[in-house]
Amino acid sequence: MNKSKITALTAIATVMSASAAYADLSLSGAMAGHIKSGDSTTGVDHGVSTSSIYVSYSTTLDNGMGMSAGFSSTGAANNYSIAIDTGMGSVNFGQTHSSAVDVYDSMPAGVNTISTTASLGSYDDGDSNEAMGIRYTSPSIGGFNIGLSSGDNNTTDRTTSMAVKGSIAGIGVAAGKVDQQGTAGDDTFMTLGYSVAGVSLGYGNYDSDGNGESTVLGLNTSFAGLNLGFEVEDWDGGTATDQDKTSFSVNKDLGGMGVTLIYSDTDDGTGVDDENWTVFYSVGF
Repeated sequence: MNKSKITALTAIATVMSASAAYADLSLSGAMAGHIKSGDSTTGVDHGVSTSSIYVSYSTTLDNGMGMSAGFSSTGAANNYSIAIDTGMGSVNFGQTHSSAVDVYDSMPAGVNTISTTASLGSYDDGDSNEAMGIRYTSPSIGGFNIGLSSGDNNTTDRTTSMAVKGSIAGIGVAAGKVDQQGTAGDDTFMTLGYSVAGVSLGYGNYDSDGNGESTVLGLNTSFAGLNLGFEVEDWDGGTATDQDKTSFSVNKDLGGMGVTLIYSDTDDGTGVDDENWTVFYSVGF
């Protein structure tokens, strides 16, 4: 066993022993991969999309505020985040704070397992540009939560985002806007979600401010122990060629492992169809 492996195992063993001693300290991890085949893949492509270890800790500060901190190691990247519950909302900061829009812009129903928003176009939730930012999330106000975030990613132009999420008469509603740096433009989103008779329905609109607009419709249901999904997306490319995409998914939760099969058919607007099959698998502890 080489020195680097010994060091890594020693560090994990140290954290695990600390987890046993402190109930508020926890260790978790996840790995996700894919197997792809189809028109856009030569032969069969197999890769790991993420592999991470997470350490989290929570406590109560002397002033009565709740505090949680997390550290993650994903590939060659190490990140941290801290959240403080002030009693009048929560404040998150660090390398993995996530923009206010990123927290709320997921499709309420559909088939995506990696990208949970639009898959066509160039919609940007602001995460990469906010980088080492700060996010505030309000307490529930009439059933709605409001998020505000800001960061500048070592540039002269600051990126900010704001989003709101709640429900009206059983319909889930979310909307938000990202003010991107420089000339990147302002991205916006809106989603609606509703569940009836065991079927979850979702609508999403993702606008890239002159660089295209995606409209997504999705649904989820279950049958014979399987989770089924369907999704259609129409991208208005503005000055570019319009595209549309249809996807179907079958998912099975195996306890410690989840497996999802996705079939997608994309029309690039020139009459060419791109058909692909992908198997996503994930393991967590």
